[in-house]
Amino acid sequence: MSLRWWERPKWLTELPDFWRHGNILNEDIDEDEIEKEKLKSMKSLANTENIIQCNRIYSFFSKYQQIVRLVGWMLRFKNNCLCAKEERTRGELTFSEFHKAELKLVLMIQHESFEGEEDKKLKGLAVFGEEDKILRVKTQIVNRRDKEDFRKPMLLPSNHEVVLKLIEHYHKKNLHCGLQILQNILREKFWILNGRKTTRKVISKCVICKRFSSKRLEVDSGPLPENRVRDAVVFQITGVDAAGPLFLRGNQKAWVLLFTCAVYRAVHLEIITSLSTEAFLMGFRRFVARHGRCSTIYCDNGTNFVGAANLLHGLDWNKIISHGAINAIEWKFNPPTAAWWGGWWERLIRILKDLLKRILGQAQLLYEEMLTILCDCEALMNSRPLTYVSESDQILPISPSSFLQDIKEWSTPDRCYRP
Repeated sequence: MSLRWWERPKWLTELPDFWRHGNILNEDIDEDEIEKEKLKSMKSLANTENIIQCNRIYSFFSKYQQIVRLVGWMLRFKNNCLCAKEERTRGELTFSEFHKAELKLVLMIQHESFEGEEDKKLKGLAVFGEEDKILRVKTQIVNRRDKEDFRKPMLLPSNHEVVLKLIEHYHKKNLHCGLQILQNILREKFWILNGRKTTRKVISKCVICKRFSSKRLEVDSGPLPENRVRDAVVFQITGVDAAGPLFLRGNQKAWVLLFTCAVYRAVHLEIITSLSTEAFLMGFRRFVARHGRCSTIYCDNGTNFVGAANLLHGLDWNKIISHGAINAIEWKFNPPTAAWWGGWWERLIRILKDLLKRILGQAQLLYEEMLTILCDCEALMNSRPLTYVSESDQILPISPSSFLQDIKEWSTPDRCYRP
């Protein structure tokens, strides 16, 4: 075979008329020798590092995992060239191949970004190289029995585009976590130069996170209505709403009427066992008997809620208005499309519900017990500060109870029963 290669066939030295025709290569061909020559050429091709050292392979894809898979397929092709046809690997990439591809990708990034362990950018870091030629950082837990990447994280630059895609991949993989969590997760495997700044830069470009963390439209608060800031006595201008139902013992239902002062934000609670007009008027009469007659009352008229969502929907407002006209009370109803007009009493409804949830739970009380609980809630709500309290040693803050009573202690000790 080698003689033919170097000296050419003898019949080529003769005239063309005497050249042999037909399939002449089948004579005296050593197939084993041909296979050996093919294997040598494949090994020569596989030993060239250009197959992996292409500096722009990571620009083919926009995702980190796709880049790693590309490197993995290239490494498999290289390994398949070094073995016989029967021993070649087929099918999807295995975990081991994916891990080796990731290490190879890190090595490529380090070759492009650093000039070895003595690079000026690595000053102050305990950087060393191992058998796989990957630069790692020696941490204080290097002697811990743990994963190698955790004890000796792989060094990565901050300005490489693959590193930015790596951070983006871990950010999405971990449910768009914040800066601190993402930085801790990355530190378990990689040591990124200026990691905090780089991680914050990637998170700031995340479209989903930007949508949820964007600053909301701020609207300047309008001036309060005149009836909220005028000089008046307590409960002269009042808002009313209902909450419930509450379940008493014996499966009896009860509702709470909440009266609140528009100026001093004081609260009065009444319990009723029906949503009828008569029950509402009796609760209103009890309120007037305790705090005096109001001049103006604000209320939802039921048109800004649907069905039973508004507890005062079924009341006979014509009868209530006529009752108020006799007693010189002006009723004002919120517009149907402006439910937020009642926010100054809806917030107090929320406070009352939170208190009752914590106190009652699933308990069903007697009427007298529920009435006592509501009186305690009323006293507590009237003791809430109307101004911000910053330090405990400051003077007592202003509260609605400051305008209702001189005695600030409202709680009474429970009676102790001895067995």
